[in-house]
Amino acid sequence: MDTFSHIIIGFGLGALAQIDPVVTNNSALSAAVLIGTVVGSNAPDFDFMYRLKGKGSYYRNHRGWSHSLPAIPIWSILTTSAILPFFQVNSISHLFLWILLAVTLHVLLDLFNVNGTQALRPFSKKWLSLDFLPLVDPYIIMLHVLGFSLLPFFDTGRVFSFVYLGIVFYLFIRFLSTHYTKWKLSQHFQNALQIKMIPKTAAFHWNIMIETNQDFLFGSYSQGELWIEHTFSKKIDYPGLVLNSSMDHQVDNFLKSTNFAYPFVQKRKNGYFIYWKDLRFRSKKFFPKLAIMFISLDNQNQVSYTGKLTSIKQYKKVIKKLETSIK
Repeated sequence: MDTFSHIIIGFGLGALAQIDPVVTNNSALSAAVLIGTVVGSNAPDFDFMYRLKGKGSYYRNHRGWSHSLPAIPIWSILTTSAILPFFQVNSISHLFLWILLAVTLHVLLDLFNVNGTQALRPFSKKWLSLDFLPLVDPYIIMLHVLGFSLLPFFDTGRVFSFVYLGIVFYLFIRFLSTHYTKWKLSQHFQNALQIKMIPKTAAFHWNIMIETNQDFLFGSYSQGELWIEHTFSKKIDYPGLVLNSSMDHQVDNFLKSTNFAYPFVQKRKNGYFIYWKDLRFRSKKFFPKLAIMFISLDNQNQVSYTGKLTSIKQYKKVIKKLETSIK
């Protein structure tokens, strides 16, 4: 999920902690728990430090070790240790457990959306995603806002007990609806190698990617109806250039961040563009998250880019920069 969502959830968990009498009866512990849940709810994303090594390093490592199962208690211990010197708490265990809940919820919510995590490290580097939440979920945010608005009138712990019961029920419904929809599509596309559900912000609406032996189909699904909006063949031109591009450091970092990158080659007068597009993220026929390599006609020079291009103007600017950088 996005940073704002993790912050508001951290405050929500701090409010929920008021159902714990040990927390409620000690003002220092209550304050420490609130700070701890906000920090703990964002701790796994402290891997933003990889950005200091460059965008490629961030792509390769974000949601990797920091979001793994072994990292959950480590983040919880580190956060608890960082807070303890500033508060005289009467129960370190209660502080730790609420922080542990915040860190765990962060990892789970990131696992629920299409980006996924490498939660099984060190046993597996496979990216896992359950695909039933959007990156930004307005319903979860609205339930928290509703809870905060009721605090002047009702008991804090009780209010957020109902808020989080509502969230659990909402997550369960989205999980069931996503898997039921995927099952329905699999009955129709029986030869599909995989069906990828990309949840939209609105509940019960999805973008769909269907892979067959010959091609990819892209569309949207809502209210029991499927619209196929775009298809392309899996045929790869210039496979040697594609293999060469995958060995580039920046491109390799990008490929390590997703299981859904696919190459496209475009020949120009002065060279070849190899586009590795992340097929999960699409706006009509435009795939904004990608790695691009430009290779000269004589194969002696190459330059690459990784990132997210949100407009045709940005796209053309990057293409021009790559093309002119090796003239």
